[in-house]
Amino acid sequence: MALAAKRPMLALATAALEQLAKRKGVASVAQEKTCRASRCFILAALMSLFAAPAGSIAQTSSTPGFSGQAYVVQATVPPLSPITVDDTGPLPSSGGAQEASLLDVPPISLGTVGALNGGDVAHATAIGRGNSSRSEASVADLSLTVAGNTIAADFLMSDVTAQCRGTSPSVSGGSDLAKLVINDQSIDVSGATNQTIQLPLNAGSVAINEQSSSVNGQSGTMDVNALHVVVNNPTPGGAPLADVIISHAHADITCPASPPPCDATAADFVTGGGWIVSPSDPNAKANFAVAGGVKNGSFWGHLMYLDHGNQLRVKGTGVTGYDVYPAFGPNGRKTLGSADVGGATDSYEADVADDGESGRGVDQFQLRLNGVQMASDYLAGGNIQLHKPQCQ
Repeated sequence: MALAAKRPMLALATAALEQLAKRKGVASVAQEKTCRASRCFILAALMSLFAAPAGSIAQTSSTPGFSGQAYVVQATVPPLSPITVDDTGPLPSSGGAQEASLLDVPPISLGTVGALNGGDVAHATAIGRGNSSRSEASVADLSLTVAGNTIAADFLMSDVTAQCRGTSPSVSGGSDLAKLVINDQSIDVSGATNQTIQLPLNAGSVAINEQSSSVNGQSGTMDVNALHVVVNNPTPGGAPLADVIISHAHADITCPASPPPCDATAADFVTGGGWIVSPSDPNAKANFAVAGGVKNGSFWGHLMYLDHGNQLRVKGTGVTGYDVYPAFGPNGRKTLGSADVGGATDSYEADVADDGESGRGVDQFQLRLNGVQMASDYLAGGNIQLHKPQCQ
């Protein structure tokens, strides 16, 4: 704020404070020997407001406000407490990177309604930086039973992006499902938004690729659920007996008055989940979930891998490195770390490439344990996302 603009505001504030002082029986604020904490606080707050450096105001005006969150399962089943599995938690408005992962999703009771029967290779990330907020969630081999109906899928993933294009917001997102089965019947997933399947005997409904979004002024928001299961209440007008969301991603952004500045030096992040054909059995899947990057000066991320052909199970226990992987081209990245492999401690290197949307047939995943290649192939499902800084 310019000094000329501050002067009349400061004069008004001073006059107001002098009037307050006169009502207390003193000639001016400066002459009062004691002051109550509330009046001292008001004066300090006013002075700090008027004295705020112009640089800080300019920085705020060119920085987006971020929001994002992802989780693998959320179940609302009254009177039970809400159940959430593999949740990133909400991003702060200043942005950042958050992740959660599980090699095994345990069975969880849904009370008299049914149960979450379990799953594996669960992954959730939320990243806000530069000019975009992105979230994703994925899980493999998940099934649940509700009101006597069994619902299962080999793989479920959701992803969403809220982005500032200049000073205008835009949103996009979608989901990926493989081999959805309801009551032993295969479901044809059309890819359409909000595809809905009714459960028998009006027991409830299953929404596939459920999406909601809005763009209003400088803000844009979007939510995607890969699967949303609702169990109806037989009492007319009653709340659902169960509301279960699988693979949820949320992102929104508030764009600044001027475009975010370019940052050519900031490091990037990579995230992804999906599967490749099992290297040990061409008829089986090898599921993975990966995240890598540098957050607040420390390596960040996770690795989960399960080969259903030979039951090789890899659970990352720490990230020790992150770098480019030139063998996979300009969008190749490698994440290094330690892992629990069948009870033994090994080192891992997960190499990935983000070469298109969606990642099927174009993105790549490769895994090395103790320097030995265990798997390498193009994705048969899922997606790899390289989160680059603004202007890169």
